[in-house]
Amino acid sequence: MGKKKGSGQKKGKTKHSKTERVKVSKFYSVSGDKVDKLGKECPKCGTAVKMGAHKEKDGKIRYACGKCGMNIFE
Repeated sequence: MGKKKGSGQKKGKTKHSKTERVKVSKFYSVSGDKVDKLGKECPKCGTAVKMGAHKEKDGKIRYACGKCGMNIFE
């Protein structure tokens, strides 16, 4: 005789929430004919890789690179 696997009651299916699309205008600023990139680039990976900004509990901002994992605290 083996161990009993479960009580026989099935769990319900989980409903996934829809993801919200990020606007491209959030990452760029346009002034006249000039387009500037917003945010911080990773100093280790180069100018093509952006760093994510995360607020810490003490009010400081932590920038994290998704490619190499480098963190910068400001």
